[in-house]
Amino acid sequence: MKSRLIIAIALSTIVLPAFAHDPSAHSRRAPAPAECAAFEGKDVKTPDLKDPAVKAAYDTCEAARKDAKKAADSAASAEHDH
Repeated sequence: MKSRLIIAIALSTIVLPAFAHDPSAHSRRAPAPAECAAFEGKDVKTPDLKDPAVKAAYDTCEAARKDAKKAADSAASAEHDH
């Protein structure tokens, strides 16, 4: 009987970590907004902000990112309040 208990404990210590959930499920990182498609994969310092068209697109992208982050933060806050 003792050997069965020892085997069960040993197996449970090996198997139980497999049931752990993915920590990325709690990530607040929002996907990049559609407005930022032109800047995707580029270095932040690369855009020529002296060009008015690029500057306008960049400002729109940054505003969309801030809104998305604010929405993700409020959703995470609401999730933790329950």
